[in-house]
Amino acid sequence: MGLSQKISQLREFLEETIKILYYYRSRVVFSFSGVALGILSICVIITTIDGANKKAYEIFEALGPDAIMIFGGTERQRMARERANTLTINDADSLQRIGGIYDVLKIFAVRGVNMKYRDRKWQTQAVGATENYFSSFTWGLQSGSFFSSEEYDNAEAVCVIGATVYEELFKGENAIGKVIQIGKLPAKVVGVLEERGGTVGGPRIDDRVVMPLTTVMSRLSNEKRFLSMIRLKTNRDPDETIEDVKSVLRKNHGIQGAEDDFMTRSSKDILQFVSVISGSLFLFLGTAAVVALVVSGFVLANLFYLTIQERKKDIGIRRAYGATRKGILLSFLFESVFITIIGGIAGVLLSIALQGTFEKLFDIPMVFSFKVVVFSLVFSFLTGVLSGLKPALKASRIEPIEAIRG
Repeated sequence: MGLSQKISQLREFLEETIKILYYYRSRVVFSFSGVALGILSICVIITTIDGANKKAYEIFEALGPDAIMIFGGTERQRMARERANTLTINDADSLQRIGGIYDVLKIFAVRGVNMKYRDRKWQTQAVGATENYFSSFTWGLQSGSFFSSEEYDNAEAVCVIGATVYEELFKGENAIGKVIQIGKLPAKVVGVLEERGGTVGGPRIDDRVVMPLTTVMSRLSNEKRFLSMIRLKTNRDPDETIEDVKSVLRKNHGIQGAEDDFMTRSSKDILQFVSVISGSLFLFLGTAAVVALVVSGFVLANLFYLTIQERKKDIGIRRAYGATRKGILLSFLFESVFITIIGGIAGVLLSIALQGTFEKLFDIPMVFSFKVVVFSLVFSFLTGVLSGLKPALKASRIEPIEAIRG
């Protein structure tokens, strides 16, 4: 048999398969839809988990593997969003004396601050910080400059705005040198931060305005003593440093055996948190994917059983004209796999089309890679084989004479 003859037979086989599937199109659509939804779930699982891991490592690198954050208040108070002023400027100064700590960042944040530029308004958080804020977070600028030591010492009304604030207030205009209203305080914009994207267990990272700590504490909130957060960097083991930090703060706060009135977090906690989120996504979406594929496979198998009964005479005629049992088996199996593969491709395309929606829903970037397509097609193929094998075997065992008589 020549190559051209084989190609001709294959083309005829494909045309015949498509005609059959079109004839039973209402049933095919049910199976196709189930597979597409199942594969869509699988795509979302893989891409969101990859995206979560990528974002986690980006945050880990931005925070620094040697970073330790200390927040005021207990875990219960923070969960209940209760304000707890327990960290002081004196605490930060005390921590500087711990061996191995080479960077101490003081922060006081005011949430829900109303901002205005001309007729545009926005509500965000004002972050008062020491001058090392930007170097500590390795956060660069897209334009302008950071506030200077002189501006910090004199508590001048200057600010560096995040990318989100810039877009909301300036809509692409030049912001440097412009005066915006922060609460009741007019402040000059000296810089615009580069966009980072994502969140860290709270508001969007880019949705903030950063000002000198002296300015925020004296002119925006009238706070003279307490801090919202202290961020440290250590060249020792972070866990050992955390124990020393707790010891100093307990002594400063007069805590003996009672619950700490502060919380410590390290970069490792960020990775663990995202791992939990990834696990939850995998469990939830994985269950949805398995259910969708099982249901679609069950529906496909039952539809094929019905189809076999209706095509019994056709099968008998094909057998009478020389079609082998293996040929009938492969023919029905191909139809099943063809439906699931097309459904799988549709699921992948659907996940790409809905990428923006899912990113907003989970607030995690979706990272598409070649393995997404491979996993999707493998799952589609297995669904088609497993759901179509038994009906195909039944079709192949039909005797020609009985089928034609029937």
